[in-house]
Amino acid sequence: MEEIRINMALHDEKTENETVRSTQLCYRINNTMPMTDEYYGLVKELFCGNIGEGTTVGQPVFVNLANKVKIGKNVIIMNGFQCMSAGGLTIDDNVNISLNCTIVTNNHDLKEKNILICKPVHIKKNAWIGANVTILPGVTIGENSVVGAGAIVTKDVPDNAVAVGNPARVIKNI
Repeated sequence: MEEIRINMALHDEKTENETVRSTQLCYRINNTMPMTDEYYGLVKELFCGNIGEGTTVGQPVFVNLANKVKIGKNVIIMNGFQCMSAGGLTIDDNVNISLNCTIVTNNHDLKEKNILICKPVHIKKNAWIGANVTILPGVTIGENSVVGAGAIVTKDVPDNAVAVGNPARVIKNI
């Protein structure tokens, strides 16, 4: 798993521009009539076209670096989705993400607070993420897996497993 270190004290015009672009598009999405051509166009623009057919994203949504997010086909992302995506996020086909979920791909270095340590998150196909789940940097959610409501996922969830709790742990295989 590739770790990226970002020094926030250094000026990075490309990242700053993407943060502004993403934040402004999220604002526009969150203030546009849902399920309209305008709405779907803004969502597609937010993710730079890296969003598959049949995918829906509910309002409100917040993604700080949407150019680092790739979303497959037939994905459902319910209302209240938040993502800090500096490390990159991949969501495969047919994933369901319930209400108020947070995906965090970056964290601060404990000794150097201006350094972000970023690791990608991958949610594999057919996974189901329950309401109010938080997924932390570097985690992979396995194919066909379920993460129960309210879980905080700090480690990988294998394929065909059910994980619940804080921190999330596998309680059974499907």
